[in-house]
Amino acid sequence: MSFLYSLRLTRWGIAGFSALAFALTLLQSIGFYQIVGHTPAERAAFGRSMAQLAAQFTVLIAAPIRPDTVGGYVQWRAYSFFAILFAIWALVSAYGAARGDEERGLVEQVLATGTARTDALVTRVLGFAAGCVVAVTVAALGVEAGVSGAHESIGIDSLAGVSVNLLGLALCCYALTMLVCQFAASRYATAASAIVLLGLFLLNSLSRQLDQLSAWRWLSPFRYYDLSQPLAPGGTFDVRGVEALFGSAAVMTVVAAVAFSYRDVGSPLVRIPVAPHHVLREPDRNPVWRVPVLRGLYERRAGLAVWTIGVALLGVLMVILTKNIVEPLLGLAQLRPYFNLFITSGIYPSFLGFIWFGFAQLLIAGYAIAQVARWSAEDTDGRLEAVLSNPISRRGVLIERATVVMIGALVVAAASGVAVGIESHAQSIDLNQGRLISASLLLVPMAMFFAAIGALLVSLLPRATVGLLGGFAFVSYFIVQLAPIFHWPSWTQDLSAFHLYGQPLSSGVDITGLVIMLIVAAVGFAVSALLMERRDVGA
Repeated sequence: MSFLYSLRLTRWGIAGFSALAFALTLLQSIGFYQIVGHTPAERAAFGRSMAQLAAQFTVLIAAPIRPDTVGGYVQWRAYSFFAILFAIWALVSAYGAARGDEERGLVEQVLATGTARTDALVTRVLGFAAGCVVAVTVAALGVEAGVSGAHESIGIDSLAGVSVNLLGLALCCYALTMLVCQFAASRYATAASAIVLLGLFLLNSLSRQLDQLSAWRWLSPFRYYDLSQPLAPGGTFDVRGVEALFGSAAVMTVVAAVAFSYRDVGSPLVRIPVAPHHVLREPDRNPVWRVPVLRGLYERRAGLAVWTIGVALLGVLMVILTKNIVEPLLGLAQLRPYFNLFITSGIYPSFLGFIWFGFAQLLIAGYAIAQVARWSAEDTDGRLEAVLSNPISRRGVLIERATVVMIGALVVAAASGVAVGIESHAQSIDLNQGRLISASLLLVPMAMFFAAIGALLVSLLPRATVGLLGGFAFVSYFIVQLAPIFHWPSWTQDLSAFHLYGQPLSSGVDITGLVIMLIVAAVGFAVSALLMERRDVGA
């Protein structure tokens, strides 16, 4: 496999994540000057407020250094988020290289040319590394463009340091995913890799609050990423931490290459032994496989269980976090105008709606994107052709997909709502049960909103669908975050599904937003059905 070919396979990811990185650093840099004030006293007061606010959320992100400066603010607001964004990119890209290409038959084609397995894997790693270099460089250019408009500057050494640190984290996450994929079966590789990365992220995040975990956080690459904050004045570039990131990435790449050379294509390195059994060449007699929708849910039962349990546990954690941070936050007089934007009724319901359901919207969007990624893979690896040959109409396939996503989202939303309700009662947080039910169920049309757009993209550009839909989700999320800062017109926020969701826990259901989401979902699936009828599978 040539290096240029590996770049071609990842071109959509490079373009999409580079554009997101540039837009985020540029807007955060410009936004800093919109809210920081004009006098040294105003800047100092802003910095104290941000530091006090960030101290309540260290369970999620590291505390900032000098948030009263543009470097410290961008380091906190943009590059802390990049740790999650680039880890997701590494996860998706590494799975595609390790397992997705095998399902599509690309690995066999490459190996048939005489390319050694280790060479093929290392070339994919180098291709991703080159793409990351482009993305982190573009992100640094966004920072420079943002601060130059205010006639300030950030040293090239600081920009280089933060870029190298981010590059090291991305490569480490990529190599780790590659390694996990060698040991996990293809159908479980994505879930296994995501669980490992999420576990390491939470190990580092929770260790800031739980001393019991501090002795183990050295295992997490996110810990070494947090050690360097070179953009902030007085921040440091931890050479040892960066060396740990690049060193562990190199070691895991070597181990993954060795493991790949010893396993069969399409199989894990270690197979679980099974008892001797007769080989059956007849169709499975389980009646579930003959019932539309039920077969889709049954096939996805493991993933649905993981999503349901994980979202419910995170909901419980957010309730506990809300209970602990509300009173300290209310004592910050400088932040009261900001809190007034979402406190519309009771204090605790407003904060819980803002913190938990704001996060739950991202999770349910992620669930929808995961289902769309499966549709995209089925389109390119031959599974969709097998389904259509049963025969099942293309329109029937689309209706079944939409129904499966809707029921799955309903299960996730209902379980998380029950968990949040029980924990809120345990924490003595008085919630309106009707509004809690509405807020939870409203996550279902949000999932359908993203699924419909994903179905439309699968009908047009199946190979680029996941990157485009993920980019749309991130842009949609940041529209809500940045529109108040830049005083954008109110209609711009209506372009975001996260704004259409509203604040149902504290203000009730936004009927207009709900209707718009339902219309987009209906139109998206209808148009995708028409497009799917008119194109060749895999084209």
